[in-house]
Amino acid sequence: MKRKLNSYQEVCISKRQAVTMALPIQLTPSEERLKLLLLDVASFINTTRPSPRPVHLRWAGGWVRDKLLGIETHDIDVAINCMTGEDFGRQLGQFCDLPSTIEKYAITKKDLGNLHTIKANPAKSKNLATATCRLFGAEVDFVNLRKEVYTEKSRNPEIEFGSPQEDALRRDATVNALFYNLHTSQVEDFTSGISDMKAKLIRTPLEPFQTFMDDPLRVLRLVRFASRLGFAIDKEAERMMGIPAF
Repeated sequence: MKRKLNSYQEVCISKRQAVTMALPIQLTPSEERLKLLLLDVASFINTTRPSPRPVHLRWAGGWVRDKLLGIETHDIDVAINCMTGEDFGRQLGQFCDLPSTIEKYAITKKDLGNLHTIKANPAKSKNLATATCRLFGAEVDFVNLRKEVYTEKSRNPEIEFGSPQEDALRRDATVNALFYNLHTSQVEDFTSGISDMKAKLIRTPLEPFQTFMDDPLRVLRLVRFASRLGFAIDKEAERMMGIPAF
């Protein structure tokens, strides 16, 4: 049986708007090169595969958090609005094989590692078709924006394409729910992650009870992030962590 959204979740999804900020994220030369290449891939796809929903790209989660905190990071999650990570990865591979692309970006063998794809296989709890590769010195994962629907009998969710808002709300902590929009060069915040980061606070995007019921392992993740970043855990989340069920 699927869990229905509670009133708090419905309000979050229907009314919450992104706070878009031109925050000082300074890209390294390699990150700028990667950004421009990915934007070219998106344009290539939109031109060769016209669709009512053009491909729109965001860097998500940990990379955004660490860049804002001044922490060096080489792991980048690319969130795609309307196609799977596996599909986008294959298009990327084709685009990078074009002589014009190789010349424009001076791509060498060391710049582009082998592309690994992971097909969706719900029978083995693999509900996403993703791709990963090493590109310009970064470990890059490609995955679609998604929403998750949990049942009462399993912590493995049913996954559907989702909006940026829905993708942000499914995450474990607000500081991990930020996006860097490649097309606007701005940070998007749907869950008050920026203010929580300034307050050095680990807080769940949804009510802690719902977040932990959906996936109890998030308790451990929040403790790990609080320890790593030197942040405090939100009092309500901390209270829920103390309940024996978790």
